[in-house]
Amino acid sequence: MPPRMRVSEFMALIEEETLAALPKALREACTHRVRFVWFQLHFYSPKVHYEVCLTRKTERIEIGLHFEGPHDFSYRWAELIAPFMPEIQAQLGPQVELEEWTASWARLHETIPYDPPSPALASEIAERLSRIITVCQPIVERERANIAPELEAEEPKKSRPGRFSRRRRARA
Repeated sequence: MPPRMRVSEFMALIEEETLAALPKALREACTHRVRFVWFQLHFYSPKVHYEVCLTRKTERIEIGLHFEGPHDFSYRWAELIAPFMPEIQAQLGPQVELEEWTASWARLHETIPYDPPSPALASEIAERLSRIITVCQPIVERERANIAPELEAEEPKKSRPGRFSRRRRARA
């Protein structure tokens, strides 16, 4: 049995193969990064990005387009994408769903089983992600004009310090 592939190698391979599969114009216009168990790629704002996320807890790999801004921004994007869902599903399959994800975020995504990392699985994920980007990015570009500038400029509110930030204790 071949040695198990490290997650860092797996995610780097997904990044490499996704970029290679994109048309040149999209490949050259995007910003991308791998962070631990996720790969993100965006074109004009990180609040609207494509993502692959490995989730061991649910034993699923999520592949999709995320709208991660303030509530009104994210939900406006979901409203704009909703009418295109029949077209999107016709091209990508009925497993692709648009959903309210959190109180302020929405996403268009599909999930697949979390199988052990392998070059074959990385290729499958890269192919799925590149198809989502190729189908959805022209829609995103057309619909961007329907996002009010004040929604675009608004940043998400942080309700509490990040998980790894330190709080200073008051000295007695």
